[in-house]
Order: sequence, then C-alpha cells, then structure tokens
Amino acid sequence: MGEFSVVTDAPARTDLLNFDRYVDPLLAVLTGQYTETPFTVGIFGPWGSGKSTLLGLLRRKLESGYPGQFLAVDFNPWVHRKEPNMLVPLLDVLRETLGQDPKKRFGQSAAKIATILLKLGADVVLRHVTAGAVSLEKLTQAEEAYHKERGEVRSEMRKLHGTLQQLANGIAGQGAHIVFFIDDLDRCAPLEIIDLLEAIKLFLDLQHVFVILAADKEVIDRGIEVKYKDFELGERKSALGAEYIEKMIQLPLHLFPLHPSQVRSYVETLPPPAAVLPRLDVIAPALAPNPRKIKRVVNMLAVAGRIQHASPALHALSADIVARLVVLQVQHPDLYAQILRYPLLLEKLELAFAGTLKLENDRDFAGLGELREPLYRLSKLYCKPGALYAPLFNQAGFAQVRTDLPLYFSMLGR
Repeated sequence: MGEFSVVTDAPARTDLLNFDRYVDPLLAVLTGQYTETPFTVGIFGPWGSGKSTLLGLLRRKLESGYPGQFLAVDFNPWVHRKEPNMLVPLLDVLRETLGQDPKKRFGQSAAKIATILLKLGADVVLRHVTAGAVSLEKLTQAEEAYHKERGEVRSEMRKLHGTLQQLANGIAGQGAHIVFFIDDLDRCAPLEIIDLLEAIKLFLDLQHVFVILAADKEVIDRGIEVKYKDFELGERKSALGAEYIEKMIQLPLHLFPLHPSQVRSYVETLPPPAAVLPRLDVIAPALAPNPRKIKRVVNMLAVAGRIQHASPALHALSADIVARLVVLQVQHPDLYAQILRYPLLLEKLELAFAGTLKLENDRDFAGLGELREPLYRLSKLYCKPGALYAPLFNQAGFAQVRTDLPLYFSMLGR
C-alpha cells in the first residue's frame, strides 16, 4: 500500500490553525510597555481545540523574539495531580527553570526556592490548610491555626508571598519577567483546578509575573459549583463562574472552533494517508471542528485501511461505509453504541434523514417484532436534520451492506 503514517496528537510546532491571530496580540500584551503586572491570561476552549499548540507557539515566539527577557516556566498540573498541594511542584518547576538559565543569572534565586520547598515539605505552612489544599476562604482559619501552633506574629503564608515577591523583583532586576505557562488543566479533577487557581491567586499574584493558563471553562464552572455547593447563592449561582474568572483572570481569550470551510483544508494540511483523502467528500461535512477529534478520525481510517488491505475477508467492504462508521464511532459514541445494539438503526436513520420514512407514528416500523419500539424511539431521538452526523446518512447505502455489518463492527471494534 505504500508508505504508512498516522498523525501525532502532540501539540503542533507549526501553525496549521491560523493561531497567529491569537499569538500576536498576546505577544503585544506581554511585551507592551504599558502592561502592568501581575497579569493573568486565560485561554479557553474545549478539549482538543488546540490550547496546548497555542501555548507552545506563544512560548517559542516569546523566546525567539525577546531572548533572555522572559523566564518561561512550563507547568503541567495533571502530572502532579496526586500532590496534596499543587503549589509545591509548581515552585519546584520554577526552581528548575531558574537553574537552567543559559546566562546563569538566577542561581541564588533557585537556592532560595529550594529553601522554601524544604519548609513546605516540612509541614511548616501549607499542610495546615485542609489536608494540604490551599483555599481562599480557608486562609483566615489557616493563619489562626498556625499562630496557635507556632506562636508567631506573622503567618508563614504572608511571608511566603512576600518572599516570592522579593524573588520576582530580583529576577526583574536582572532583566527578566517570569511567565508561567499552565496547561492540561482540563485533565485534572474540577476541585483540583479550583485549588490550583486559588493557590495562583494567593501566591503568584506578583509584580513582574505573568500567568498564562489554558482550560475548558466548563470544567472550571463545574469545579466552582462543586466547591461552593453548600453556599446559599440563590440567583447568583449561574453568574458565579463568570465572577470567579473575572477576579482571577485579567484577559480571557476564547478559541474559535474551526469554520466548516476550514475543516477540509485542515485535514489536507495534515500528512493524511492515502486511505483518508479519497473519503474527504464523504466525511468532511460531518467532521467536528475540533483538531484532536479530526486527528483521531484520520488515524483510525489509516489503520482501518491497512487492516482491510491485509485481510482478504475484508477486501469487499466499502471504504465509504468504513469512513462513515469511524466518524460516528469517534464523534458520537452514544449513537454508535445504539447502532452496535440495533444495526438496523443505520437504515432507518438513512431513510428518515432522506424524508422517505415518516416518524409521526410507528406504522412504518411494523413487522419488526420486539425491535419495533426501540428502533422507532431511537429514530425519533437521533433524526435531527441539523445534527453534525446528518451528512453521514446521505445516500449512504447502509441497506446494501446489512449482512456485512458484523464484519465492519469487528474491524472497527465495539
């Protein structure tokens, strides 16, 4: 079949999504002489929309265009999700980054962070706050508990913020601003996200410091609802997420989904295998405007094509049918699960979308025995003319492959 390849899911190093429209304004903010710090940017978009790619592009442009002027600290909270306090690994990553400066400017600052980490690891401060979680509303209680135990006038938490500010001042005095790039928040539990955001607000709200975080806003909203579920918020509950983000983030940036006209061109800019390009006319109108999901479809089609080519029993299967089923499997797993249970649903939906099967009553489902009720119910449920999957049922020919559907399902998996 010739050369075989799949598409990596790693953040792209080249701009295939016209992300310069986001990167250039963000660069202007970070480097503008009138931008005051602390400053936090929130990059919002659903899972797979390209947030990690955008962070990487921005980081590389910042370093190449302004060498030595910014200290980029990459932090992935998901990697440290089992830590009782996210602030500890965050500061440790800062320490490592300071020690890697090519100009060797920040050795003393790195040593100071190491001293702070020793204190934190010795339970001097943060483990007194609800089993290690940092919370804005618990700050007062934490300070009181600390005073009682240590008998000190000032809490270590307040001292920690001041110490970090001194470090940021010293780094700025040597010509650099700190920029925290925080990614993969989506993969953390909602409450972990809120705890990290509050730790950032408590301790990294510093002059000469930028924070750029990427997240799905819906995940943040869910975390806020869970964390404050016991509060009597009344009508303010729906606005709580927006108010919370407004206090945390100075610049919210929402990524636009791919326009339908961009979906096909995006697939064509990838290195798609030969099994994908001939199927674009079939699947492009039904592809979700989400780069990660598009890549999954492309890769599954590539592998399915190789399996089919290497299996004589599968040679007669329709490549178009395979492509349609792959898109359903990747993008609409709930519908695909029902199709696996009731394969005849494919034919009924094709007829319903074509308008030749009326769904006002179940008369056209007579003669199906015990399948009559579930097929009628599911056809009414999923026959939505505006649904993204609707084009997959356009002249699909599912009736012609009815007897071979078990082979399709075996090849694609259940």
